[in-house]
Amino acid sequence: MGNVIRTVCGDIPPDSLGHCQCHEHLFIEKGKPSELVPSLLMEDLEKTSRELSEYKKAGGGAVVDAQPVHCGRMAEFLVEASQKTGVHVIASTGFHKTVYYPETSYVFRGDEEEITSLYIREIEEGMIASEQSGAKQIAGRAGVIKTAVDRDEAMRDGVYEKLFSAAVHASKATGATILCHIEFESDALALTARLLKKDVPPQKIILCHLDRVRFDFQYHEECLRHGVYLEYDTINRTAHHDDVSEATLIHQILNAGYEKQILLGLDTTNRRLRNYGAGMGLDYIINDFMPVLKQEGMGKTLLDRMLVENPQEALGICRSDH
Repeated sequence: MGNVIRTVCGDIPPDSLGHCQCHEHLFIEKGKPSELVPSLLMEDLEKTSRELSEYKKAGGGAVVDAQPVHCGRMAEFLVEASQKTGVHVIASTGFHKTVYYPETSYVFRGDEEEITSLYIREIEEGMIASEQSGAKQIAGRAGVIKTAVDRDEAMRDGVYEKLFSAAVHASKATGATILCHIEFESDALALTARLLKKDVPPQKIILCHLDRVRFDFQYHEECLRHGVYLEYDTINRTAHHDDVSEATLIHQILNAGYEKQILLGLDTTNRRLRNYGAGMGLDYIINDFMPVLKQEGMGKTLLDRMLVENPQEALGICRSDH
């Protein structure tokens, strides 16, 4: 049967994905996330659709939307924007940091079996739409499972253990990859060990933001030795470091032999999308950062590996009967 990429508009062959950025946020409705972080409010269909159209014009083919169910995700808008622009969108089920949920949320009240069933349904049957539309089920399906680690002391909370167990069970049942948000002061190696101990294949694990939360070549290499993917997105984030430093780190990693395990993205917010008033857009990697990578010595083969071929392999799931 082979692998497919599960987009919000249906399954596609991996080789039709094109240039793919593996951690973005296209829509987030009003709610707890945007109350805590105002830049996490993006609920304008036209603005995001223009952003995707500009991305496609620059050469973009697909994006992974990393906002999970019942956490501001606007699944119906993801479908509509993908249909309007022709950009493939891979949506996330799963969970974010628990601080982003009200006390009444399923992450606190649901048991492991209920949560596992929710994630599997979203991948195999259809996603839950936004709260403002009534949180009804739609036909568009999720294609990855978002997870998040908080500070190490918070991770000892039984809620996270329940959520991660549900994500692991859902991944095994569906073949969907687990996308892991790594927080400052959290241990990516410990998380990797936990997932591997639960028999999650390393090629089904993507660790995100390590280039932001722990800018350390040796630590990254230690993670990569386990066979997992690292998704880098601290691009044009000068509060952390400049693009030349980011490109240098990437080149080090590639030269160390891990070219098949690196993915790129921008981790977009309303402060990183041109059509929401920012000074950059979803096309920044293509138009601005790829030239920096080329100056660092990376040619088309390596760029295609990170932005075309690796996403095809990292995001593939086994075709179901649906």
